[in-house]
Amino acid sequence: MLGLNRFTQKEFYRSRNGKIFANLSGSLVFKLVNMAISFLMVPITLAYLDKTRYGLWAALSSILAWFFIFDIGIGNGLRNKYTELKAKGEFHKLQIYVSTTYVIFGAISVLLIAVFFMLNQFIDWAKVLNAPHDMRHELGETVFIVFLVLCINFVLKLINTILSADLKNAISDGISVFAHVISFVGIIILSRVTKASILKYALLYTGSNMAVLFIASVILFNSSYKHIKPGFKHVDLSLWKDLVSVGVKFFFIQIAGIVLYQTSSFVLIRLTNPEAVTDYTITQRYFSMVTMAFTMMVQPLWTAYGDAYHREDYSWIRNTFKRLQKLWVLMVVLLLLSLALQEWVFSFWVKGRVKFDLGLSVAFVLYGAITLWTTIYNPLLNATSKLKLQIRMLMVSVPLFIPLCIWFVKHLEMGPKGIVVALIITALPGAIVYPIQSYKILNKAGGIWNK
Repeated sequence: MLGLNRFTQKEFYRSRNGKIFANLSGSLVFKLVNMAISFLMVPITLAYLDKTRYGLWAALSSILAWFFIFDIGIGNGLRNKYTELKAKGEFHKLQIYVSTTYVIFGAISVLLIAVFFMLNQFIDWAKVLNAPHDMRHELGETVFIVFLVLCINFVLKLINTILSADLKNAISDGISVFAHVISFVGIIILSRVTKASILKYALLYTGSNMAVLFIASVILFNSSYKHIKPGFKHVDLSLWKDLVSVGVKFFFIQIAGIVLYQTSSFVLIRLTNPEAVTDYTITQRYFSMVTMAFTMMVQPLWTAYGDAYHREDYSWIRNTFKRLQKLWVLMVVLLLLSLALQEWVFSFWVKGRVKFDLGLSVAFVLYGAITLWTTIYNPLLNATSKLKLQIRMLMVSVPLFIPLCIWFVKHLEMGPKGIVVALIITALPGAIVYPIQSYKILNKAGGIWNK
C-alpha cells in the first residue's frame, strides 16, 4: 500500500494539476517573503532617499521601462513555442529557438545602448522629471549607469521566460527573492554609511538583480536545462519570423501595458510634484499586495491552459474558471479589509511620511477588483494567441488614457486619484469582454472571438 501511495503521489506531481500545485506551493512561500521584504524596504528607503528622491526614482523607473518593449513580444513568442515543442518532445529544435532568442535579445540590447548613448547627452533629466535643478548631475549619472545595467538584465531575464514556460515559476520567484534580500541588506547598509543618493540606491536595486540572474542562468543551463543550453552553433536567424509572427501581437499588448501601468508616475510628476508621486506609489504598493497574491496563483495557468487547450481538455479549463471566480470573491474581501486597516497600517509602516487619502484608496480597491477579474481569463487568451479582439479594444482605450489623466488630475484637480480613475475607465471594457471571449473559444465559436 505504501508503494502504491508513493506511486500515486509521484504520478500526481507529474500531472497538470500536480505541477500547478507544486509550483504554487513554492511560489506562495517566495511571494510572501518578497512581499514582506517589499513592505519592510519602503520605510527604510523613504528614510534614506527622502520623499522627493523616492518619487523621482519611481518616475524614472517608469520612463526606463519604455526602452524594454523592444523585444517585439519575442519573449512571449518563445514561451508559447516552448510549450508546443516540449509537448512534442522536440528538444533539439527547442534549443535552436532558445539560442536564437538569446542572440536576438543581445543584438537588441546593444542597439538600445548605442541609441541611448547618442540621445542621453541632449536630455536634461531634471527638467524631464520636474526635479530641482541642483539634482541635474545626480539624475543624469543615474540614468546612464542604470540603463546599462537594465540592458544586461533585458537579456538575462530570458531565463525567467523559460522557467515560466516550463511551469517552474517557483524557481523564478526564488531568484527574485534572493535578489530582493541582497537589495534589502544593501539599503540598510547604505542608510547607515552614506548620504542619500538615487544613483547608489538604483545601482544596488538593479545590480543585485543582474548578478543573481547571471548566476542562476549559468547554474540552470549547466544542470536542469543543459539539453537546451544556448550556443552560437545552434542559432538559426531564419526563425525570427516564426517568433515575431506571434510575438508582434504581444508586443502591441506590452506597449499598451506600459502606457497604462508604467507611465502613471511620469504623467503625475509632470502634472503635480515628486511628493504626490510618492503618495501614489506607496498606496499602489500597499494594495498591490493582494493583487500580487492572486497573480501568483494565476501565473502558471498560461502554460497549463495552453496544454489543456491543445489536448481539448475544455472541462478542466471551465472548472478552473469556477475555482478562480470563487477565489476572486475572497480577494475582493481582502482588498476591503486592507482599506479598513490602511490608516492604522500607514501610521506604523511609513510613520506619517505618506498622506492617507481615502478617495485614492477606494479607487485602488475598485481598480484592483476589476483587474483581478480580468486576470482570471487573460492567461487563456495569451496561451491560445487569440489576441485580435484584445488588441482592437486596446487601440481604443490606450489613446484615451493620458488625456483622461490630464483631465482628471489637472482640470478636475483630483490629484493622484485621477490617475486611478482613468485606469478604471480603460480597464472596464476588458473585464466585460474577456470572459465572454474565453467561453466563446471553449465553445469553438468563429469570427473575431477565435482570432
